Amino acid sequence: MTLLLALCCATSLLAQPASVSSFTVKGQVMDSLSNESVPYATMKFALAAAPQQAVKMLATDDDGKFEAILNAPGDYVVTIQFVGKLPAEKKFTLMPTDKTKNLGIVYMTENTQQLEQVTVTAQKPLVKVDIDKITYSMEEDPESKVNNTLDMLRKVPMITIDGDDKIQLKGSSNFKIYMDGKPSNLLSNNPSEVLKSIPASSVKDIEVITDPGAKYDAEGVGGIINIITYKNSRLQGITGTVRVNASDQGSFGGGGYASAKVGNLGITANFNYSQQNSPWSENESEQLNLVNDDKYQLLGKGRNKNKGPFMYGYLEASYEIDSLNLVSVSANIFDVNMKNISESQYNLFNKSGNPVYDYERYSETRFKQGSTDLSVDYQRSTRKKDELFTLSYRFSDSPYDSESYTELRNVNNYDMTNMYPMSILNDASTTEHTGQIDYTTPLFKGHTFEGGVKYINRQSRSETDRIINKVSTEAANSDFRHTQHIYSGYLGYTMRIKKVGIKAGIRAEGTALDVAYKKDPTRNFDTHYFDIVPNATLSYQLGMTQQLRLGYNMRIYRPGIWYLNPYVNDSNPEHISYGNPNLDSEKSHSINLNYSYFAQKFNMNASFSHSFVNNSIESYTIVDPENSKRLITTYDNIGHQSRTGGYVYASWNPIALLRIYVNAGLNYVDMESVGIGNDQNKRLSNNGFSGNVSGGGQVTLPKDFRINVNGYYSSPWVSLQGEGSGYYYVAFSASKDFLKKKLTVSVSAQNPFWKTIDMKNTSIDSTFESRNTNYRIARSFSISASYRFGSLKEQIKKVRRGISNDDQKGGGSAGGSGEGSAQ
Repeated sequence: MTLLLALCCATSLLAQPASVSSFTVKGQVMDSLSNESVPYATMKFALAAAPQQAVKMLATDDDGKFEAILNAPGDYVVTIQFVGKLPAEKKFTLMPTDKTKNLGIVYMTENTQQLEQVTVTAQKPLVKVDIDKITYSMEEDPESKVNNTLDMLRKVPMITIDGDDKIQLKGSSNFKIYMDGKPSNLLSNNPSEVLKSIPASSVKDIEVITDPGAKYDAEGVGGIINIITYKNSRLQGITGTVRVNASDQGSFGGGGYASAKVGNLGITANFNYSQQNSPWSENESEQLNLVNDDKYQLLGKGRNKNKGPFMYGYLEASYEIDSLNLVSVSANIFDVNMKNISESQYNLFNKSGNPVYDYERYSETRFKQGSTDLSVDYQRSTRKKDELFTLSYRFSDSPYDSESYTELRNVNNYDMTNMYPMSILNDASTTEHTGQIDYTTPLFKGHTFEGGVKYINRQSRSETDRIINKVSTEAANSDFRHTQHIYSGYLGYTMRIKKVGIKAGIRAEGTALDVAYKKDPTRNFDTHYFDIVPNATLSYQLGMTQQLRLGYNMRIYRPGIWYLNPYVNDSNPEHISYGNPNLDSEKSHSINLNYSYFAQKFNMNASFSHSFVNNSIESYTIVDPENSKRLITTYDNIGHQSRTGGYVYASWNPIALLRIYVNAGLNYVDMESVGIGNDQNKRLSNNGFSGNVSGGGQVTLPKDFRINVNGYYSSPWVSLQGEGSGYYYVAFSASKDFLKKKLTVSVSAQNPFWKTIDMKNTSIDSTFESRNTNYRIARSFSISASYRFGSLKEQIKKVRRGISNDDQKGGGSAGGSGEGSAQ
């Protein structure tokens, strides 16, 4: 309700200023012979004195009608393009008194020349639907000349950006962002901040790849956003942006972006530093031990906070040896060094309600995580259009280090005081060496072949030092090594026959796995597995702006270091957690049916999907069979899971200065597992509906003011042993451009109507019940400013394909809270 009210207020605020400074031009485009309307023709409005510089781009509607808002009087020319017809042109004059200008009927005539000649001269549309993707043409949108890339993403179909500047694709955060066809760890770590710093004028197209093909690693990516920059290298220049931001919670930061072109050498750099300082948040917990009446109910209450810096940086240099050969070298770094402080009080009662023990626990944990990546790419083009050969290498090092200290205070009758104070140092990391070769070529009109091979050497390690009462102790799994040799190859074929498009491919992936325990070699083991991963997409073009698509994909999730790490996190002695080095990769299958419709004012994408996996990696919690007073959380390939759901995206531009969007999805999840811990006959199951809806709007006011309103709600989600609570937020932001749109100042408010949000998680088993509630700080206010300088007349040419190691299942937290999630 608040969201709708804010949008209505913003719309009414628009009414009077728009009537003073804007002019409406309308009309209809028709065929001169058949006298039928021409739907979805592309129209370019420009000043007569500068006909090549568009001031407005749009497409006609189903009936060939159009309505454009222009901001100033003067002499104009409108050029109309449509495949199969000759371009039409009409000149007109807007007088200061012409608030509405009706151009009447504008006729187009058939083009008797061949289609290939029409394709060369036709105006590029704003939105193009392909077999496996949707492309938004940034170069055809005049607003890209003054906005940053994140602002322009708000206009791209199926992409939404919430009040915290978090990006979603089709309502999901499970996607990848590529730059010029290759992944960037910089964008994957903090895409919103990075995209804010990139001028939209440097971007040619934005592709939304909804059905990744065989050339991508068989990882569970819900889609790919591919940002394509300009590749013309004839002109030179330098451009950059500096930015600062701060919030009322004590967080602040700043950074800069710069891009320069000197001769055949192009250099791009980006750096950002942020100091995070979250306030204290409260939490409560209850655990019921159903197999031990003497230690039945454990109640916990406490608070925690996080603080510390994080930074990221990126540097890329590209050198054009000649018009056909290109070399790129890049390096990026991401570093997080956070400190978590936790203060808790625990009280244990027997089933009669009598106290058994109580104590206070103080913990201080430091996490040092990040990544360092170095990449080298060589690209060879040929005289044959779109034929490419790419040779790539990448080195990556990702540390996951932690150091914790725990002590007990005010202890009464607790029988584990001899374990404290306790210090745990865990030194973990993953190192990768990757080599890849890709080749793509058009065979003949409408047919394209692609293929490639790839090898990854991935080494993960974990070393743990545990100090109890100032005495160092070593467990058998305290020194752990995990090595993977991953080899893969793929073949893909794409064909287009009139309105039908077919894209199919097959990928073969093999893995040789070696696990070693330095302290206990008897536990060492190795294994091999090989997978064939097919995919296919069939599309049918219903019209110029409508498409129906059916696709099948198989995906593989390999467990990351936190799922595999056997390091035991017992900073909370009542609930310990650890990983499982014996995990296998999980395999999922999905079928998707998709309908897309894109018109001048209304865009819609609707999809229906079904997916299933028979060996999913699931976290589970049990009562410790050797110590009934504590819980254990770990992982195993025990899940049988199916998911069926639908999703709808819609965007509406009722007037030129207002855009409203909505995303909504609903899924039914059914999960089951057999064999939990040491009990191979134990069965768990759960099912239920989960959904989410987000919506918002953007209003562009006179004098370069913009107002954004965003809201979101997700229902409770289902897990194997319980459920998690829903989540909701609302956010408002306003921004203003100064100094000829080079300086932008923004203010924002997240959840201004409530201070905290209750986040509840419940796990239930025949032997225990566990309930946890975190009172997350919700309300915050922030301000940011960015300044853009310089001018890069043409952008740096970059390699179009590169290495993407997307094969790991991420998000595990065996060394953390004992609950994992897949990203």
